[in-house]
Amino acid sequence: MSLALLAGLFADVTPSPSPTTRPLEDWEVTPGLTGFLATFAVAVAAVLLLLSLSRHVRKANAYARAHGIEVPERRTIAFGRTHPEEEAPAATPTSPDVAPAVGSPDDGAPDGPGNDRSS
Repeated sequence: MSLALLAGLFADVTPSPSPTTRPLEDWEVTPGLTGFLATFAVAVAAVLLLLSLSRHVRKANAYARAHGIEVPERRTIAFGRTHPEEEAPAATPTSPDVAPAVGSPDDGAPDGPGNDRSS
């Protein structure tokens, strides 16, 4: 009898509530004002943190200079020459513009034991 009771229960299964789906409205699927405010708050926090970092680095450099610690000067990227009469620096053997001479100590051969460079 229990088998007949279980079969009857499974035969009359209807979900409650009905699984009808309604179309979503635009305001239900977009971030809206809350998303904008959250993004704006993150952007403002990032700008404030970068300004604070800049101020602290300047203070640390000033403190180091005041106590005689050598601080390297800030390097800048120049997109054009400020003084056209100045010549560009000549290429040095260590610059990537100059290829090493053939037979020079750095001819591209691997270093290490078994590499005979005397020939």
